[in-house]
Amino acid sequence: MKISVIGWELPPAFSGGLGIHTVNLFSIIGHFHNVTIYVPDLGYDFPEYPFNVRKIRLKRAKFISGYAVIDDFYDAVMDYNDRVVESFDPDGVDLVHCHDWITFPAGLRIKEKYGIPLVVTFHSTEFDRSAFFNPQERIMAVEREGAQNADRIICVSNLTKRMIVDHYGADDRRIRTIYNGVDPTPYISYPEQKRERNVLYFGRVTSQKGPKFFMEVAMKVLELDGNVRFTVAGTGELLPEMKRFALENGFLNHMDFPGFVSFRRAIGYYKRSSVFIIPAISEPFGMTVLEAMISGTPVILSKTTGVGEALNHVLSADFWDTDRMALYTISILNHSGLLKTMSEFGRIEAMRFTWRKAAISTMGVYESL
Repeated sequence: MKISVIGWELPPAFSGGLGIHTVNLFSIIGHFHNVTIYVPDLGYDFPEYPFNVRKIRLKRAKFISGYAVIDDFYDAVMDYNDRVVESFDPDGVDLVHCHDWITFPAGLRIKEKYGIPLVVTFHSTEFDRSAFFNPQERIMAVEREGAQNADRIICVSNLTKRMIVDHYGADDRRIRTIYNGVDPTPYISYPEQKRERNVLYFGRVTSQKGPKFFMEVAMKVLELDGNVRFTVAGTGELLPEMKRFALENGFLNHMDFPGFVSFRRAIGYYKRSSVFIIPAISEPFGMTVLEAMISGTPVILSKTTGVGEALNHVLSADFWDTDRMALYTISILNHSGLLKTMSEFGRIEAMRFTWRKAAISTMGVYESL
């Protein structure tokens, strides 16, 4: 089968989870099918992958460092999609696979022009990214068109599946939920660390991820137990506000804000922390949950974190229920048996999420067309 993938990120040119998903998934699928991945030409050289890479030069948009766009991001996306359609080679292509709204327009136009079946993957929606606060209508329009016109839809969780059925009118008979995988090797090979009385938040410091609720949990825990530290690892527009909140409420001396954390340093933070909290308002999947669990770190997550629907060895609460999350945190910190049980069983459970399993399921979607 010949597959054209309209991508956006591919290591070493990536800024988030989409690039990790792309390289891991298609490095497996590329051994079974003839895969070509289209990506924007940002001046990077790519290593030899088990798939073809086709770099697309943009005409209107200008990029500076990586994916930092000088001009309007939406316009850059549309420029890329226009160029993909212009340069697309339909010869022998059996299907097109697009990832998120940033590639849907090209896939839809290619389907209309050449009659090639279209698969789209929703890694997130505009509702998730905006935390349901002032979502952009023009992006929702693109997502809606993709949801209604694709031949098959892949979602990273049932949470996302419900979102596109309810908000975009997608036909749930065409949707397949396929969970992301995680490579356990770097986490298992990293030396074990002494667990500290540290509670970790790791990710973008944006409304979607719920850092405000993490700070409220920190404040409530410290009212009952002053021998705890809290780490907010990551960058984002809400970071100054989080620091100000800690200062104004008198617990800044219990906080660490390391900013951007490299991949290897992140593993160290996971392994030294006794609790990991993700109080996301709307998180389609939540790769950091699996990373924490494989590192042996007990996880507290919001009920609106997608991967939680497939997990048993985590504690969950509504994202706004910081009282419950604070009590969970104190329980884990002060009961070594609970920490050990969640650590051991959580690690085993997280290792069930493999890229091999995701690739096999994805190829099953291809074969259904």
